[in-house]
Amino acid sequence: MDQNTNSPFEGYVYMGWSQYNGQSGNNNVLLSRSTNHGVSFQAPVKVTPTEHGTGSFVDLAVGPTGALYVTWIRYTSSFTGAVMLARSTDGGQTFGAARQVAAIDLFDSNQYSGDPGTYDCGDAPFDCSTGSTFSRFFSNSAVAADESGVHVVWAGDGAAGQSRVYVRNSSNGTSFGPAIAIDPQATGHQWSPDISSADGTINVIYYDSRTDPAYSPDNPPGNTSAGTNSGDVVNSYLAKSSNGGTSWSSTQLSSQGSNFGWETHGSRLIGFWGDYLYVSAVPGAVFATWTDSRDLVPGTDPRDPTATDGFDVLQCNASTLDACQEGGGLDQNIYGSGG
Repeated sequence: MDQNTNSPFEGYVYMGWSQYNGQSGNNNVLLSRSTNHGVSFQAPVKVTPTEHGTGSFVDLAVGPTGALYVTWIRYTSSFTGAVMLARSTDGGQTFGAARQVAAIDLFDSNQYSGDPGTYDCGDAPFDCSTGSTFSRFFSNSAVAADESGVHVVWAGDGAAGQSRVYVRNSSNGTSFGPAIAIDPQATGHQWSPDISSADGTINVIYYDSRTDPAYSPDNPPGNTSAGTNSGDVVNSYLAKSSNGGTSWSSTQLSSQGSNFGWETHGSRLIGFWGDYLYVSAVPGAVFATWTDSRDLVPGTDPRDPTATDGFDVLQCNASTLDACQEGGGLDQNIYGSGG
């Protein structure tokens, strides 16, 4: 939403999304705007160019002068992709040419399945060639715009296969400085960033598995090389910058770890996770949210009682699973932290 900008578009509400047409390479990023505070929305416009291909994970930000920025991930047929950014200076009616902010190696879960097109793995019949157990996760980008400029964050694999969260900053929304790893660590993956800014401070939340004793670039977070549970090793972190994104300091938000491999899908013996993180900042306050498995109850699934991977949760009805929420085996919750 455009608010407190004193621009001609103040009060406009914007919604962006990916449209999946079921045709490979033909997924577009669309945007619709409301000029009456969300009472009604106009017909969407296409943000992605005709030759663009697949675009996913849309995020929006409005700058101090009312300029609208839209970022997304451009996918290819391999594990390479790109962080894209488009700008509108007329309240979302039209967009300039999309620019590539970064070329990235995607940190997507299907790279750990061993089976093309498979993004989550579990026990038979949902087991994967690698023997790992995990829920789906994907690279994504996010954008914030403030008095110091435009800031785009994303997660992607580095040269050694470790996923980190990176940022590029621009004072004018068009020319960007070099990519900066906001919280470089020797071990562990980082992914699913979100960003917001207020009071001269930029905030980025992300998942981090730096405490994983079985960490390897070849393992999905929370898995050993043998495909067993390595513990609740995923935590949520918040990084802050007060100098326009040039330098960052990070703090762990979650007081207990989680694991993305717990088989909480209910009717399917695979991992499932509410994998999106959010951080919101307004003058005087910041609040971040994440999904957490601290209340989940490990146990034996009667559909697969001999499983030894350590990812099974308490299941109380092997046929319908109707009452399993009462047992706590499917108990993921949303936690938050503010300041």
